[in-house]
Order: sequence, then C-alpha cells, then structure tokens
Amino acid sequence: MDLVEFLRDRLAKDERIAQACSGGPWKTAPSGTVTADADDPGFVATAENEAYAEHIARHDPARTLREVAAARQIVDDYEKETWMLGQGHRSPELEAAHEARASVLRLLALPYAAHPAYQEEWRP
Repeated sequence: MDLVEFLRDRLAKDERIAQACSGGPWKTAPSGTVTADADDPGFVATAENEAYAEHIARHDPARTLREVAAARQIVDDYEKETWMLGQGHRSPELEAAHEARASVLRLLALPYAAHPAYQEEWRP
C-alpha cells in the first residue's frame, strides 16, 4: 500500500463514520451533555466535564466532513502533479511543488500513525 492509497482509505472511513452520525452541529450543555443541534435535537454523549464535552462537540461530523474534503483535495492535487510529472511535464517549479505536497501528505498521514498499515518511512 502506498501513502496515497493509505490516506484515501483512512479518509473514506472517517467520512463513513461522520455520515453515520447526526447531521447537525453538536453543542454542549453545562451538565457535560453533548447534543445534536438540529430540528430534532438528539443526544450524542455525556462527558466527564465541560472540557471533554466541548472537545467532543468541536469535532462534530460536519467538521470531520470538511476536514476529509480538504485532505482529499490535497491528495487529488498531489496525484495530478504526479501524473503531470509522469507525462514529462517537468519544471523546477512543478518538481518543487510536488515535493512540498509530498511532505504535506506525510503530515496528513501522521494522525493515523497508530494504524497497522501505517509505514514508518512515511513519518515526516
């Protein structure tokens, strides 16, 4: 498995999980309860304290979906550059941009370093 495939697999899983959760933004109550702020508010979780509840609410499914979309765009751009370079469209600027984007891909993979398919040579 290469880094692009690894990232695409992780992003797809993150997306599936987020889509399976409540669609509305999450909010907290002083009791540490996290609810979906939608037309029909639903219970999400109860946290030990307000800080935990706020952390859970800040990482609601909508945020995860935005993060997945942003990361996918970076991966898509990397693959587009890879294709261009493979077609012989080489320039110092494109090669430098591609190397910089490769570094960004390694950083995007870092949160998944505990995954069994993560390869240590990807570590930035």
